[in-house]
Amino acid sequence: MDGDRNPELHGGQALSAIRAPRHVRCSRPAIPGLLLLLSLPLVPPGPAAAQEVEWERPISRGIRHVLDFYYNRALHGTFSMTHCSPDTGDRCFGGDHEDRGCRMIPECRPEFIVEDFLNDVKKAATDRPGDAHTISQAVYAFARLGRHLSALEIAQSCEAARWWCDLVLGMAHQRAGREDRAEVRFRAGLRGADEKLACKLTSVAELLDDFDTRIYDGLTCPERMDFAETFWWLSDPMLSVPGNDRWAEHINRRFELLLHTRLVHETRTDIEGSRGAFTNLHRDYHETYVVNRGFEDSWSIARGMFKSWTSLGAARYRFTPVAAISWGLDSLRYELVATEDTEGYSPSDYGPFHDLPAQFARFRDGESAVVVAAAQLGHVPLDPSGARFFASPGPRGAQTVLGPVEGERRPSFSTEVPSVPLLLGIEAMDARGAVARVRQGLLPLGEGTVTLSDPLLVEPDGPDLPKSREEAVAIMLGKTTIERGTEMVVYWEVYGMARGSPMQVSISIAGRAEGLMTRIRRALGVRPQTPAPVLTWSESSAGRTHPMAIGIDIAALEDGVYDLNIAVGDSYGDRGTAVRRFEVDRR
Repeated sequence: MDGDRNPELHGGQALSAIRAPRHVRCSRPAIPGLLLLLSLPLVPPGPAAAQEVEWERPISRGIRHVLDFYYNRALHGTFSMTHCSPDTGDRCFGGDHEDRGCRMIPECRPEFIVEDFLNDVKKAATDRPGDAHTISQAVYAFARLGRHLSALEIAQSCEAARWWCDLVLGMAHQRAGREDRAEVRFRAGLRGADEKLACKLTSVAELLDDFDTRIYDGLTCPERMDFAETFWWLSDPMLSVPGNDRWAEHINRRFELLLHTRLVHETRTDIEGSRGAFTNLHRDYHETYVVNRGFEDSWSIARGMFKSWTSLGAARYRFTPVAAISWGLDSLRYELVATEDTEGYSPSDYGPFHDLPAQFARFRDGESAVVVAAAQLGHVPLDPSGARFFASPGPRGAQTVLGPVEGERRPSFSTEVPSVPLLLGIEAMDARGAVARVRQGLLPLGEGTVTLSDPLLVEPDGPDLPKSREEAVAIMLGKTTIERGTEMVVYWEVYGMARGSPMQVSISIAGRAEGLMTRIRRALGVRPQTPAPVLTWSESSAGRTHPMAIGIDIAALEDGVYDLNIAVGDSYGDRGTAVRRFEVDRR
């Protein structure tokens, strides 16, 4: 057990002696998260205990009396505050979100009263270490009041069912900013918990898109847990780093909600009339907000209305996908900046996060699937030690990780991957923990008679066009935005046609420029006499893999988002298509 060097420090301020920042771990080669979890030290098992916990029963009389006396006694100070937010350095609710009526200056409860409360809570836990509710309420009290090392010490004295003690210890680790150890404990606890509780703690119902919600509501408990596993695979803040601290935070929020429900029920602090209008808001919306953003850390009063969760500091980023995951990986989309009404989370030891411009493309090499990727690190305000590429086939699949690529402002990657749906991404982190990331879901290329690779945007290089994939990847853009010049150079490959077979090729641009006359300036000997919205020409296939490159004059395109559409057909009517969405932004 770590020594309690400074139990009075709050948040992560006392953690420098406990663990290294997570971004230090990122500098070593990534290993599967499960191997990391299994390699972490485990707390020795406590005395043998029954593996049943009546987690829905009323809490014990001793701890109930302590909680009731503390939370129902009169508050001090004056009601002169109209807002409070840690974003501006405030310490809201007196540092205890369970003190929801605390909106006073200079303090709601003198420090000696808080210390007396904690001493009483600790004594109750010492007297009854085998009582699940007593030990968990004691750890919950110390953890949320910032006495992290004391919370860990009490959690390690737990003599209730081993799986319940694992959940309690996971809560203590998570509050202390030790997310990796918390994840180990939570997973162990969920393995031993009864199905009803495990399903409750892993539920992601409040975080889902409406389309996903309709599917999720019809699933059995085991099916919901499988769905949640996929959901958190897609919502892991850093797939190139072992573990998933966002998942651990979610389980902790759920477990603390369980303890919170017991506390407010037994102390009757949620009964209508005891806290006024705020109580009704708390009862109706509390669980949804806690699951999305964590417990209350801020509040404001405007036009007589009380509103909680007004800060963004503790819930700054949205890591869950924006679109329904049931739509498929190719519809995957993220918006990193959280709002008051979306899921939010701020990692304790790395960040801030920045969206990283990048380009991904799928190719074939014989029977193998190949992915190429490049990022534009010069567009993000950080100095990364190296960029990593990853390709993940699922929460249980073997992840491909490449890198780090050191010192490159436009790092590029090319690798063979399984021909299955994949979550792709590039991530970079600097020595201060600032992160740039991008991720995208890709399905395998089609299996038709005629198939096209993804169109690859490349850097214009004088009069010469790339003649091979290797040449194209060497000059591929690290983004899909055209910021300068009047020409867009595109490379792609056609698969499945015999050498010498005639091909009919057509190219068009759709979007804000739909109907706009565009022209091909250079295209493998093609020189159209008159511009046209759709350009078509014929040529003969060079073989089963036919490389193509063109330069497209985009001088007439206004700033905006467009789709470059390419179609290639053979003489039998078989046809392959490909689309590259790009943006023109010359501002």
